[in-house]
Amino acid sequence: MKKVTAPTSESVQAAFGLFDDDSSDDEFRSDQHAIPEPVALNLVEQLKVSAPPAPVKAAVSSAASHRSDRVLYPAWRDATPEFVGPIEVDSNCANIGGSRGYIATEDLAPGTLVLVEKAFVPWPSDVDQSDPSFFIATVRNILREPTWKTTVEHLGRLHPQRLEDLPTELLTAGREKYDSQLAALLQEPGVASLGVSHETLLQNVFAMQCNAFDSGVFLHNAIFNHECNPNCIKFTPEDREHGVSEVRVARAVKKGEPLTISYLYPREQSRSRRLRNLREQFGFVCICELCRRGDSVLPLPVRHREEKSAADEEPTLVTIEEVEQVAAGAEELLKDGTSAAHVLSIALEALSDALEVVAHDHVVLMRIHKLVADCCDAILQARPSQDVREYAILFLRSSYELLELQRMYLNDDHIDLARTLNDVSQGIQLLLSLDPKALLQEFSEWKDFRQASKVENEYRQEYRRIKRLYE
Repeated sequence: MKKVTAPTSESVQAAFGLFDDDSSDDEFRSDQHAIPEPVALNLVEQLKVSAPPAPVKAAVSSAASHRSDRVLYPAWRDATPEFVGPIEVDSNCANIGGSRGYIATEDLAPGTLVLVEKAFVPWPSDVDQSDPSFFIATVRNILREPTWKTTVEHLGRLHPQRLEDLPTELLTAGREKYDSQLAALLQEPGVASLGVSHETLLQNVFAMQCNAFDSGVFLHNAIFNHECNPNCIKFTPEDREHGVSEVRVARAVKKGEPLTISYLYPREQSRSRRLRNLREQFGFVCICELCRRGDSVLPLPVRHREEKSAADEEPTLVTIEEVEQVAAGAEELLKDGTSAAHVLSIALEALSDALEVVAHDHVVLMRIHKLVADCCDAILQARPSQDVREYAILFLRSSYELLELQRMYLNDDHIDLARTLNDVSQGIQLLLSLDPKALLQEFSEWKDFRQASKVENEYRQEYRRIKRLYE
């Protein structure tokens, strides 16, 4: 891959023009070492059925040691959750796959623990979740266990309990993908003699596809219905082994109100992308409040409006879904250990493209600002002895922009706000220690050292308040 030298101070500082209004005031200096050019990511998304959302990491949970023998769903009485809060199954949910969901049995405050459950079917560790044979490999593992019959029966209670309950296009696509694989599986030694039918296993495959989480199938978690901006969040507690899930309330819920989680990860996706993913993987069209409202309420950028109105002009701007694909690729690069400075250059380009085609309150901007902040955080941690002031400025600016966007979408007690409040607080502290003058020059929101310190303290206390709700 071609190498380029680190950008000059002038070109790096141009990145700060991405923030605030159409023109802004922040700056960024890239890595002092040679940085490779951004990789050529494919901008045309290839949607794949995936085993879905990575659960949010939760703080150490004092409730994780609780036990409950309460039966939420009689057919699964031999697979009860570790803990059941004030919820019950509502079996009369109209226009919802499975016709069931959870409701609150009392008023619930943010942070209330409502469910703790181990994965009923953990994913195989030797097959990547993007592999087309992933669910077939999972079925193979199930059939090797002495308890296979019970597992198959329990999965049969998940939606879709009948294949005809699926939308025709989803069932057709599934048969094309899985029928030949299942036929081969049923011929394998030790499987043919079990007497299990092709259609039963196909239902199990769809049950996993439509009810999967990052670490496996959770029977009782699967009864939660989806909302793009849900009132509950699924966590992975930090003090528990992989394969344990908590669900907590993310905003105040009234008695009798339905409880929802997001089936998508990350949640911050464009409406078109969310609708397509939900339709193709889970088989339904979302009509939640966020999908009805749209991704933003502010007007589109001027250049985008002008270009859309010029019918005789070739479109030169990327689409927001193309930007999302780049952001998703950058997130994977960062997770895989690619140079954070390199990923940051990709993230900033994605941010620049996004700001040209969507309004500045668009939901996807939260995802990109979070990515920029994560890259800066990785750089700051890796270079404690170097001059990192400009990375610190960019970290704080991205975190601050993210916080402003989150406040438009989330309630004041949402756990996502806690992390961002802490990031802003830490960013202010860092810049106050490194270069107070630079902090005040770059952030006109705070007129002097005293005001910046006051804001830092307020955000730190608010972070602690929210965090306590979820402990």
